[in-house]
Amino acid sequence: MTTRTLTALTGLMALLSPLVPLYGQEAITLDVDLDHIILATPDLTRGIEEFARLTGVVPRRGGQHPGRGTENPLVSLGAGHYLELLAPIVPTADSTSVRLIPVGWALHTRALPSLLTRVRAQGFQLLGPVPGSRRTPDGTLLEWRTASPGGPGLESAPFFIEWAGGTPHPSMTSPGGCRLVSFELVVTETSRLEEFFKAVGYQATIRSGSPRSLRLTVECPRGRVSFAS
Repeated sequence: MTTRTLTALTGLMALLSPLVPLYGQEAITLDVDLDHIILATPDLTRGIEEFARLTGVVPRRGGQHPGRGTENPLVSLGAGHYLELLAPIVPTADSTSVRLIPVGWALHTRALPSLLTRVRAQGFQLLGPVPGSRRTPDGTLLEWRTASPGGPGLESAPFFIEWAGGTPHPSMTSPGGCRLVSFELVVTETSRLEEFFKAVGYQATIRSGSPRSLRLTVECPRGRVSFAS
């Protein structure tokens, strides 16, 4: 995957329950928790095939993002959590690559305005809320609002998503069989990110290191599989 493709997918994903605790991730307040982790792939069909080969679970196509040129197959990680494979509708020039690369993640909330007020009060810049939607292949309309942080030191921070009332959460309609074993953020400087999560009310696993990366391990029918950016 080229740097240009990865940059485009990263930008697109940013604009795009009781909940099960996950290892290394903990909601400190009741209004936030892990929603989904995004794995970028330059070719949808090849990405689905590669994930199925590695895990034994076949992702289900979730639909296209209007006006953004992407579509996504999904895999549930249990109630409230899922994996999103994000691919361009038209495969890119480097689509011979089948590597699945973590490029972003989201925390969900049922109270986006109050969450944004709380985080902004601590001096963090946030873009949003921005409305989004897509239709699944069976015609079901999914709607949401997102907000994204910005600024130095927050390159690995999640965006926030609030699903509209009546919208079925993708974790409940996507193929099961996988669970999240671990998810960590590797960054060169941790202090700003730690301050951000304190304001959010969420405890993430952050490790100092270089280069910056997202790393996750899932347990699936064919055993443990790890992905890293």
